[in-house]
Amino acid sequence: MFIVPQPEPQKDTRHINGSPTAPTPQDASGAVAGIPALPRVIPRGARIVVRTTAGTDSRTGRMTYRDYVGHVEHWDGSTLTMIRDAAANGSRPQEQVSIEAESIVRLKPVPERPRAAARHGESDAHHA
Repeated sequence: MFIVPQPEPQKDTRHINGSPTAPTPQDASGAVAGIPALPRVIPRGARIVVRTTAGTDSRTGRMTYRDYVGHVEHWDGSTLTMIRDAAANGSRPQEQVSIEAESIVRLKPVPERPRAAARHGESDAHHA
């Protein structure tokens, strides 16, 4: 019988507290995969939708989110100040909100709401 020396076990850095963790992949911008790279500049007046974390549902244990749609007032890379649109059904008035960058999950531009007249098939020519 031959005894073959085994290499010394090397510390596996992919395990933390007994649970496997994959290396943190980064893209060319340095953003960590799964975490959005937020833009350096967001033009004032741009209409955007921002999804933020709102905690964990105590009943299901799943993450919950809150969406804000409105126009950018100011973005300094750490806090987004925007004028949140009023609810389309009138249940919530327009309001100013401040959102911390750490809570932002997704951010994207959205088109303006159609005017009420355009939604009903009317045009400005009929009202001249």
